[in-house]
Amino acid sequence: MKRFGSLFPFLEAGAQPRHLGRLVANHDFARALLTYGTFDDFVFSNTSVSNLKTFAETVEQWALPGERLSRVRCVTYVDLPALLQREAFHVFHLGGWGAFMPGLHYIRARHASNPWPITGITHSLNGRDVIDHAVRLSHAAMAPYDAVFCTSRDGREALRALLAGGAAIAGRRFAGRLEHLPLGIDDRLADQAGNRDRARARLRIQPDAVVLLVLGRMTPSQKMDLGPLLRTFARQIVPTSPRPVCLLLAGNASSDDLRLLKESIGRHALEPHVRLQANFPLDQKADVLAAADVLVSPVDNTQETFGLSLLEAMAAGLPVVASRFDGYKDLVDDGVDGFLIDSYSSPHDPMAEWFDLLDPNIAQLFQAQGVAIDMDQLARRVLQLIGDEGLRATMAAAGKRKVERDYRWSRVIARYEDVWDRLAADASRTGIVRGLEPHHPFNLGPATIFPHYASSPLRPDQRVTAVAASVDDRPYADTVPILRPALLQGLLAGARDGASVESLVAAAGAPPAHAWYAVTWLIKYGQLTVD
Repeated sequence: MKRFGSLFPFLEAGAQPRHLGRLVANHDFARALLTYGTFDDFVFSNTSVSNLKTFAETVEQWALPGERLSRVRCVTYVDLPALLQREAFHVFHLGGWGAFMPGLHYIRARHASNPWPITGITHSLNGRDVIDHAVRLSHAAMAPYDAVFCTSRDGREALRALLAGGAAIAGRRFAGRLEHLPLGIDDRLADQAGNRDRARARLRIQPDAVVLLVLGRMTPSQKMDLGPLLRTFARQIVPTSPRPVCLLLAGNASSDDLRLLKESIGRHALEPHVRLQANFPLDQKADVLAAADVLVSPVDNTQETFGLSLLEAMAAGLPVVASRFDGYKDLVDDGVDGFLIDSYSSPHDPMAEWFDLLDPNIAQLFQAQGVAIDMDQLARRVLQLIGDEGLRATMAAAGKRKVERDYRWSRVIARYEDVWDRLAADASRTGIVRGLEPHHPFNLGPATIFPHYASSPLRPDQRVTAVAASVDDRPYADTVPILRPALLQGLLAGARDGASVESLVAAAGAPPAHAWYAVTWLIKYGQLTVD
């Protein structure tokens, strides 16, 4: 039995539309894993019951074959320890790295019946939170068969630097591995063609225009600064283009970002040559790609780690002109399926001593404004593609072949499974690595920090009496794994004629911590009174 496990909200946005790269990647990873993975059993757990319910409902909507759907189990976090003690796992994989890997390491040390690797994956590596994650991951040390999957080579080096800093703070180093594994795109998306004529008619783009598409969030603080591109488009591309040319800007944008963008378009008198497709529904993406001839992506922000939009464009048959920056270097073969444009970063950071005090968006803006893209080079490459339809077609075909060969999820999942198999084999040879402390040192919950906030804690000898024969209030969904109906009803029955809290807890047939919590909740909702 080859069993996959996860403790992470892959659909952390619930049923809401997914636009951020992390949300899209985790959603698509989970669907691809359940579609193409070879595991006999898939176990998903989550500390949010409502999110776990949403996950189960979403899996139902994926229309998996019945045999595959039968392999999927959703279990609450309360039930997970007993499951780990009873059943053997092959691997636990998380849709992130720092937030959950250290805590899961301690759960494994306490409850696992067999050694299994813990793996996570990088998304954005910017901001202060990743430093905290690096410290916690370094302090946990983990096991030598654990791994973080880095979606780009540059991202792997960034994480290596983060973990070195984390080790210096924690006094320990991460014992696991850093593996380079990419993301993928949905096989159906790779095969899906949008309607070029329909899209151009809706966007009012003339049929003979060459369309340069910029796809992604339209914000200088979290994706790319479009100001230099608009300036270059107005001064170097529009005046010298051998063909009518249109710049299509498509992606999510806040009202403030849209206002700034429209001001910049107006300042350069580009209204006739620019089309804005802000916050469009995801089901229009195929048409947006079909309307275009070239993808242009002058990313300058460290929030970008991989570059899903580049793969989507290649799958749609577009050559790519992108900055030579982070994960883009791995995805574009310069001169084959597109062009990489040189980028330059400032060797000095004027805000270095303020980093820990900056608002994350401002910190990102300062970082990105210290990166320059060679816009003269970009203009030359774009004009070359505008004027050479044959080159566009050759590069487009090369990009489609690359996606088909390397980046469909059906192929990418197989690569993940190869690494998991190797790590699991190492785990079986090494054995379970127990935690370095008996308790997780970062697990400082409210019982540790805030016990003095209430007038007093309940005492074991305190007597309580049931007010009603049955519970007439329902716990919130996320607390139901602890506040189970049978436990609540049993406590009420035991306190019908009055009883000490100690005796109720002893007779509850549940873990003592669960029973104490349930007694307090019943008092909170007036089902028990304190005598």
